[in-house]
Amino acid sequence: MHSLARPLPHNRFFYLCAFVVVAALVLGGGTRSGYVSDTILQVLAVPLLLAALWGLADLARGDRPRVALGFCAAIVLLPLLQALPLPPQVWTDLPNRQPEIEALELAGKGLPWMPLSVAPQSTLLSALSLVVPLAVFLATVQLGYKERRLLSLLVIGLGLLSVFVGLSQVAQGPSSPLRFFDFKHMEAIGFFANRNHFAALLYSLTLFAAAWAIDVALANKGDVRRRYDTSTVVGLVVIYTVLVALVAAQLMARSRAGLGLTIVALIGAFALRIADQRRGAGATPTRLLGGAVVLAIVFAAQFALYRVMERFSADPLQDARIPFAVTTIEAARAFMPFGSGVGTFVPVYALFETPQHVLANAFANRAHNDVLEIWLESGIAGLALMAVFAGWFVARAVALWGRRPFGLAQIDGSLARAATLVVGLLIAHSLVDYPLRTSAMITVFAFACALMVEPPPSVRRSEAVEEEEQWPHQPLASAMARSAMQPAPPPSAMTGGAPRPAGKRWGEDIEWPQAWRKPGQSHSEE
Repeated sequence: MHSLARPLPHNRFFYLCAFVVVAALVLGGGTRSGYVSDTILQVLAVPLLLAALWGLADLARGDRPRVALGFCAAIVLLPLLQALPLPPQVWTDLPNRQPEIEALELAGKGLPWMPLSVAPQSTLLSALSLVVPLAVFLATVQLGYKERRLLSLLVIGLGLLSVFVGLSQVAQGPSSPLRFFDFKHMEAIGFFANRNHFAALLYSLTLFAAAWAIDVALANKGDVRRRYDTSTVVGLVVIYTVLVALVAAQLMARSRAGLGLTIVALIGAFALRIADQRRGAGATPTRLLGGAVVLAIVFAAQFALYRVMERFSADPLQDARIPFAVTTIEAARAFMPFGSGVGTFVPVYALFETPQHVLANAFANRAHNDVLEIWLESGIAGLALMAVFAGWFVARAVALWGRRPFGLAQIDGSLARAATLVVGLLIAHSLVDYPLRTSAMITVFAFACALMVEPPPSVRRSEAVEEEEQWPHQPLASAMARSAMQPAPPPSAMTGGAPRPAGKRWGEDIEWPQAWRKPGQSHSEE
């Protein structure tokens, strides 16, 4: 944790960005549009978005992440263009608009100007929902490495708070007042309305926590005297407890997709350890991660193992996701190539839903497959944007895992690599559910994407200068940081290359300064 032993950040975006992240993880757990909490969150994110755009305008042209900015502009323009009114000669030729034409003719009204979207109000509301993730992403890419580390710890802390809320929900039952969206669940859901989305938060934070656990375990590995210092031991205990709590809460949530992806996340955590192996040999981080998993399973098995097995005993073919996918594909083909409009899934799906696929006392609010839902709502444009993002993501992941230096300290590279795993797992989860349709998880997704982008060169230069200026004023912390970022010297190098004389304890053959000698000790005694 040596990288945090410095003055508080002074970046103008940091505190505002931290505030929006906190608000998103606390208020943004709803699964459908219309919640007042989402509206409040979007209003709170507007100042951050304006400040981030102002900051980008102040950057030099070469300092701006042009690819990322271009993609952000495209995803904002798409729903706005779909909501623009078109003349009757244009929109009547669009696919699958004959029902609207017939309805207007039966009403005896002329054909008005209509947008490409079949529900323009829903499309505009969907565009407004982009305010929060865009604000967090554009602000985070302008932060330095120090601020990013602090934000990652803040996100982990909020996740731990959500875990405590979830455990209280399980203890109090389905009528717990801590269930902020409904009172139907028996499982832990934290600040969310759905256990699957709570599980998505848990496996995402498991990877960030694993990156910090590896950093703490390896920070003083080359320094025998500091390995068992109080600060080191406390750091290990804290991060170990966090890992145990995250994995145990995953079992309490009883999400099938969450449990499966958590296993993948833990494998990814060990991959982070392998990527950091140049910092020292040994298995301390490996034992830390493995011990956390074992203890979490033992702890949670007493309460949740039987109910977890019940979840997996259900036949997956009985799940409604298969008819959802079939109907969504049929609707998407009908509205090709432009799509029905962002945010129009519910009314469009109802037009194509067959009687045998109708759910009793419920309706399909999502396709439970974001690729299919984006295809239905956005057509070719949505598929193209997904392909562009996939290309960018793969290129950034290969670069981050393939090169060694990244950031001012090793933890910066570890967090960036963990972010690639978080993004990949959330995309995989989106093929069977819709975690990114919640404001909380799309914010975590945006934060992870920002960690994959290096700060602007001007920010990196100023942070490096600040780092160098602080070495004379913080000699102890500087020495710790430098030693933690370098491999430990072999014992022979510490004694000048000669073997330690027999009968002498460690350190007796070192040329200590006179001020450090014991009273009466002289050079001849050494």
